[in-house]
Amino acid sequence: MEETRHRQLPADDAATDEVSSEAWQQKITPRDFYAEVEADPRARERVKAASAEINAHQATLAQVRKARAFTQATIAELLEMDQSEVSRLEHRSNMLLSTLRSFIRATGGELQLVATFPDAGPVQLLVGLETSDTVQ
Repeated sequence: MEETRHRQLPADDAATDEVSSEAWQQKITPRDFYAEVEADPRARERVKAASAEINAHQATLAQVRKARAFTQATIAELLEMDQSEVSRLEHRSNMLLSTLRSFIRATGGELQLVATFPDAGPVQLLVGLETSDTVQ
């Protein structure tokens, strides 16, 4: 029987800054990586937990609307559009920031955009605000 060689996945025991550059340079295809994760119960649980954490902080526009107990008809009335337009809006993958801001405001929220950079902390973007609107 062929011996299966298991290597330690970088995320198993260490934070990313503790993983050697050699470990990151190993050539592995995504299919091989996920096969290794599936074969390792600890890695599988970590991926499952990370996915759950991500999913807990993500929502579609329809999910936001439903969580805020609004119907499409109510949002349509608040945005002065037809219910069918709200349906199309909820299924779009690309829209103007002003449209997204209006939808979020109609559900009682405020839209915030945050840019993240690998070498710096997050930066909240002030999109569409006049200079006089910003706090000094």
